[in-house]
Amino acid sequence: MTRNRQGIEVYLVYVDEGRCDGCGECRVLCPADVFSVFHKAVAVQPENCLGCRTCEAVCRSGAIVVTEI
Repeated sequence: MTRNRQGIEVYLVYVDEGRCDGCGECRVLCPADVFSVFHKAVAVQPENCLGCRTCEAVCRSGAIVVTEI
């Protein structure tokens, strides 16, 4: 369950740089434009996260974790 602050669900997006192989699938498939890839994925706009966890599902190295806060 997510905490609802003034009608807004909030998610923490974490990318483990040590595990990320820079494939860019998270950037391509994220519907909220959360990621950029500069050799490794970076959550440049984590406030846009919808909590769909598509990035976790497509990350073949398991480098991305989305947590409800």
